[in-house]
Order: sequence, then C-alpha cells, then structure tokens
Amino acid sequence: MDTEENMLQAEIEFWRYMIESRRGSISEQATERMLHACELAERKLMMIEHASIEFETRQ
Repeated sequence: MDTEENMLQAEIEFWRYMIESRRGSISEQATERMLHACELAERKLMMIEHASIEFETRQ
C-alpha cells in the first residue's frame, strides 16, 4: 500500500470514528456531510486499488 492509499485509509477511519462518536449530538446535516466525505474517500481508495490491479495485470 502506497502513501496515498495509507492517507485515504486513515481518512476513512477518521470519518467513521467521527460519525460514530458524534451520533445524536450533531445535526443530521452535519452527519450527512461526514458520511459523504467518508464515501468520497472510500471511492477514491477503490479507484486507486482498481487502477493498481489493472496496471499489474498489464505487466
């Protein structure tokens, strides 16, 4: 796993922690924004992993 993947994984863990630890104590809109940020990081990580697999397959 490279640095960018590590950073995205840390970001995902951060957002998951924030969502769970703040559940019920912040507005629904804030929770939705955090969920969106987490989902975006998850999609970025998935795209990087997919591109890496394709690159390895071509070599």
